[in-house]
Amino acid sequence: MRFSLYIIFCLIGLSLQASDTLYLTQWSVSNEGINSPIAFRGARNILQVIREAQSEETLKPRFSKESRAFHDSVASIEHTVQTAFDLTPKQLKSQVVELELNYLQTFTEIWINRVLIGKTNNAFRQFTFRIDPQLLQAKGNLLEIKFAPPRETILHGGTLQAIDYPSDNQSDSIKTSPYIRQPQQEFGWDFAFPEIYTGFRVCPQLHFGTITAIRKVSVETLRLDSSNAEMKVHVQVRNAGKQPLFLHAKGTFGKTSKIKVDGEFQSFNFTHSNPQLWWPNGYGNRPFYPITVYVSNAKNEVLDSVISRYAVRTVKLVQEKDSIGQSFYFSVNGKAIYMEGANVVMPNEPFENDRSAGLSTKELQYVLDSKMNMLRIWGGGTYLPEAFHDWADTAGVMIWQDLMFACSYYPDQKAFEDNVKEEVKQQTFRLIHHPSLALICGNNEIDVARKNWGWAQKYKYSEATLNRLNSSYERLFQDQIPKTIGSVSAQMNYLASSPISNWGKPEDFTRGDNHDWGIWHGGLPFDAVSQRIPRFMSEYGFPSLPPLKILEKYLGLEPAEIQQESLVLSYKGLSTLKRYIQSKGYPSASLEETILSSQEIQKWHYTKMKQLLKPTNGRCMGNLWWQLNDVSPVMSWSLLDMDGNVKLPIQKK
Repeated sequence: MRFSLYIIFCLIGLSLQASDTLYLTQWSVSNEGINSPIAFRGARNILQVIREAQSEETLKPRFSKESRAFHDSVASIEHTVQTAFDLTPKQLKSQVVELELNYLQTFTEIWINRVLIGKTNNAFRQFTFRIDPQLLQAKGNLLEIKFAPPRETILHGGTLQAIDYPSDNQSDSIKTSPYIRQPQQEFGWDFAFPEIYTGFRVCPQLHFGTITAIRKVSVETLRLDSSNAEMKVHVQVRNAGKQPLFLHAKGTFGKTSKIKVDGEFQSFNFTHSNPQLWWPNGYGNRPFYPITVYVSNAKNEVLDSVISRYAVRTVKLVQEKDSIGQSFYFSVNGKAIYMEGANVVMPNEPFENDRSAGLSTKELQYVLDSKMNMLRIWGGGTYLPEAFHDWADTAGVMIWQDLMFACSYYPDQKAFEDNVKEEVKQQTFRLIHHPSLALICGNNEIDVARKNWGWAQKYKYSEATLNRLNSSYERLFQDQIPKTIGSVSAQMNYLASSPISNWGKPEDFTRGDNHDWGIWHGGLPFDAVSQRIPRFMSEYGFPSLPPLKILEKYLGLEPAEIQQESLVLSYKGLSTLKRYIQSKGYPSASLEETILSSQEIQKWHYTKMKQLLKPTNGRCMGNLWWQLNDVSPVMSWSLLDMDGNVKLPIQKK
């Protein structure tokens, strides 16, 4: 059955209170090299806006060498984006005016009517700035956002430490990416060209309201028994006044008693009797229940309310000793669930139109058609928008959510750690509302890397430096982050790093989750996989080249102009790909042959692994292919190409 994605996306606004909001969608960008501002509409990567404004004679496809060189050059200078807006008399009389900024990348200054109102330094946080109503006028208000270049901001901003961080994905001689809270993938990866995003993925909004308002509501299931579910409601309240406030909630469960508000964040419990439970895709239905949360004063006058929905389910990551070693599986409502799905990498696009949910309609539909029930949001990308998680809730696709850290140490600076703490707090508060959320994982592969990848030798760390880096790692991922998550959620599953074991050793397959790269990185033959069945496979795969039409579209080259070597960003190189192709008896002399052979083998390996991992009598309880989607026209492990189509070769006769 095909879901109506339109209906799913219509659910997005359920948790938003009715308020007067001005969506700022008409913009222009300028910099010292632009003669006149360039107009654009909606959320955009302004570096792409500038590139697209070139004359038709010089404009090249997005990933051509010329376009990538141009993009990199404009990524190194400051840009100013601005919009003018008018206000109604009612808006001018508002008690509170706030500017909300989401997915803003990354180092910015925010100016309204030539007055600085704030700065941002983290693409993974929401920033809300209170604006003095006296600063505004009826006509011709001006909002300016000044974007500083991220790499240059770190290089010249006084925060660079005398430590070489092992961010091997970044080709620059000085590694700045660990300091920058924006997607690490944008600095380059083995499946993606470097492509800095500067701008916003969601348009800024101005909110006009009263002194008291409910900002956000999250509802989570604490526990189930034979007939009842204990639920917890988390509420963020804005109270700029001094009057006492009280929270209430009502829904299918009945009503809660009046609860006095004490601080910005308030939590309270309620009992839902005889609920119907929410189940992952393939295991049952997914009912939702309405809930209205409202805030009143001492006279019981309602000051604000939010209508939302919630589902009832428990999910537990079970890691217990057993006859094999130690289990690793997800129990939903007390039932062990076999997870099957893929890893999601960052779509380097604004979150609007067909990508309102981050992934495209085609990509989401492929997940449903493939009967997947879990997606891992990989830690080198970004947090996906609310629309994505609403879709996952409705579709029954459980989410393994990495925090946005991958394959490097990170600065042991208080300002950096405080910034991360706020990021984790915000994202946890946002995500725990969704029944599809199964796990928050601290990072991708850092624990494995620091113990096994030879960083100390490669970067010539002294014993003191290495101790400092490891101490900082443990403080952040094993202490501060889980404490921050625990301060928001009463029951969220947390894993400090994925995988918890290093691929390649026999004992690694008896415990934990595994990224098994014996195939490809380890150079093992395909038949080795039958002896490498882990407890949970959270990463593995085999790469293929994109279809020829994708290469022509995004590189702007004729087939005869494309060099196969230029399409392989992995350090293993084209020779590794051809060796695997030849081992299966497929041709790879021409570009067309290499494309079709790699796709055929990828499809075969994907099918074989699905068959191999599932019937293991509980030994392996998860199969997440690396990767679902594509973001650059190069060799990658993705099942789908950049246009969201399945990489399927022409069937051989």
